Amino acid sequence: MRLISQGTQYAISAIIAISKFAPEGAISASELSKSLNCPSAYLSQILAKLKAPGIIKSQRGLKGGVFLAKPLEQINLYDVITAIDGDDFFNQCFMGIDGCGKIEPCPFHLFWSKERDNIKEWLINTSFADVDSQMSQKWFDLRLQFSSGEAKA
Repeated sequence: MRLISQGTQYAISAIIAISKFAPEGAISASELSKSLNCPSAYLSQILAKLKAPGIIKSQRGLKGGVFLAKPLEQINLYDVITAIDGDDFFNQCFMGIDGCGKIEPCPFHLFWSKERDNIKEWLINTSFADVDSQMSQKWFDLRLQFSSGEAKA
């Protein structure tokens, strides 16, 4: 069972990659798409969704590309997930029943609404700095295709 979409997985990986390989500059979306093994056009759509809430910025030109709009400490998982997937997960019934709520709850409503709120709170309180501190270099190297010299803008 997957709780986030493939697009959100790419968004999370892109933020991690940008922080690692372009901490003080920009990286091209093309290079980023290669490292994530993601189609360039699809990644461009994802990056556009991250620009609207101010998670990333872009610049044109010879040294252009995308870069983080704020420090990792100020970017949380919830903001990234909702930028890509919206907030339906945090508002829907566990069973997908329309109209499920306090007036006419399904059998899982009470349990799921509490757990969903716990998940939301954890995502809000987990910054990408937290993610970075928990991620080993081996994990990073296995999932992203950058070599040490290619990624610098």
